[in-house]
Amino acid sequence: MQNPRDKPKMSSQLFSAVAPFLTVIIPSVFISFSALAEKNTYSELKHGDVITVNLDQLLPTQSMLAYDAEFSNLGRYAENLKYMYDDLCRLNGAKGVKKWTEDSLPTDIKSYKCIDKPGKHIDDLSTIVVGPEEGVLYLTSNHHILSTFWDMPNGGTSVPVMLKVEYNLLGSGDDFWPEMLNDKEVWLYDSKGEKIKPKKLPEYLGSKQLKHDKYLSLVYFLNGISYDTPKPTKKSKPKDETPFLELYWSQILRQQMNISEYDLNIPDEYATALTEAATVMVDLKSDTIIGKSNKTAKEMGQLSQVNTKALETLLTDNKSKWHYAMTYRLAKKEKTTPKSLLNDNKKLSEESSKESDKPNPTEEEIKK
Repeated sequence: MQNPRDKPKMSSQLFSAVAPFLTVIIPSVFISFSALAEKNTYSELKHGDVITVNLDQLLPTQSMLAYDAEFSNLGRYAENLKYMYDDLCRLNGAKGVKKWTEDSLPTDIKSYKCIDKPGKHIDDLSTIVVGPEEGVLYLTSNHHILSTFWDMPNGGTSVPVMLKVEYNLLGSGDDFWPEMLNDKEVWLYDSKGEKIKPKKLPEYLGSKQLKHDKYLSLVYFLNGISYDTPKPTKKSKPKDETPFLELYWSQILRQQMNISEYDLNIPDEYATALTEAATVMVDLKSDTIIGKSNKTAKEMGQLSQVNTKALETLLTDNKSKWHYAMTYRLAKKEKTTPKSLLNDNKKLSEESSKESDKPNPTEEEIKK
């Protein structure tokens, strides 16, 4: 089978219908973040090029999210909007936010200023693969934070983001999905752990399309507690990296524990679930192959024992990502729960409390 990447470029075609916000940046030469280049075509894009598009032009390559990762971000933003602009600048390769006001909007790149020029830190950019048809871009990293941008207040489809092109598979036809699978650029499992076909992938980002994988939420919080993301070395090559690291770990947890036993809206139960998950991960034999990663638990960052100090900090520090997620999760639950049900639950709780405060009946009262 001929590799689509080796095919000659197609003839130029304008894509004005799908690229109202596209900017092509020649590597090492920076162009204004808001500059337009509508005469460029997707067929001209190559590995390492940087483009700017709106979120609604991106197609996901996975069908689930760790909702609590998004809730953690939204919780931080609710506390201080600076966190949001920091993330926007960082994801656009500009290090962090330098200046913003109450009138700034994430959809208006001129309304806030970043520390560096957008695109300067190219390794911070999300990655894409140009799809088999004109105007099709598949997102291959950072689904959680970009879904946060999609779902957050004043965010949505029109948030502009800078992206780095991994591959251009325009015109690859039926070879496209085999190529994506071979290069581990797509995750074809749903939130229940079942295999899916590419046609079942979501049509856009955000929690209305990508479903919640509770096991993935556990893995998100346990980084630095039961595993560490392996850091690349100077000698490591791209093929040595492990795509879908968190997703592979979530598959192991799905096999070893039952998350439905816990009510994750109750902090104590969530904490217990995290403790069990952490124990499951460190108790695996270090040479256990994790899923289809072809790598051992040790190679996947497994720790020899649970970092109890880090776990305690996660569960007790009101600035931890778990705290932000729980605060947002509970506020969201209260907002979506009918007031009548909330009042009934409050009444039941009060009655239960009154009953527990009553003295135990005497032997004579029991006989009566």
